[in-house]
Amino acid sequence: MSKASDLARFGVVQSGGIVKVETQPITAFGKTDGNDVTSSGAWVDIAGTEKSFTRSISTSKILVLINLKMTSQYTVALRLNRKIGSGSYAVVNEGASGTDGGRTSSRGVIGGYYNYTSVNAMAYGIHADQYSFLDESGEGLTDTTDAITYKITLGGLGGSYDSFLNICAYDHATYNHTAESSYTFMEIKA
Repeated sequence: MSKASDLARFGVVQSGGIVKVETQPITAFGKTDGNDVTSSGAWVDIAGTEKSFTRSISTSKILVLINLKMTSQYTVALRLNRKIGSGSYAVVNEGASGTDGGRTSSRGVIGGYYNYTSVNAMAYGIHADQYSFLDESGEGLTDTTDAITYKITLGGLGGSYDSFLNICAYDHATYNHTAESSYTFMEIKA
């Protein structure tokens, strides 16, 4: 019984093997109003992006794959947040910090959008982006089988910098097509 396929057939998963996979759709659509996001650093929830996953092994890692279909008006940034059990949300996967080639990181994010319609006609359209994050103890994940909840928050640079989830930014009856985003959670045995 040394082959991985033999082990999997008997319900034994080796370290690094996938224990469980779960996909959850994000069906909500609409605008997150940038007027709620100020240059003072406020972050607001993107409605519909809060999803929970429960591990079957308390020490497993979680590969979080986010298939996000959205666009923005001007500049917005996205953060991934995690809550373990009944705890509080904390930002995870904050990206790099420091200075390189005269550019200094102002805040770590999982992604961002800059769409300006007079320069980029695609700003009205729906972008399809894949974000991934390996959540593990080095990232603040604790050993538990409590539900782990993730959500995405939006930050902007002031003004009315809006984002649009699962719908295009061009508000016209014949162009209001909707899409569906999703999370896929993969539990990986440590």
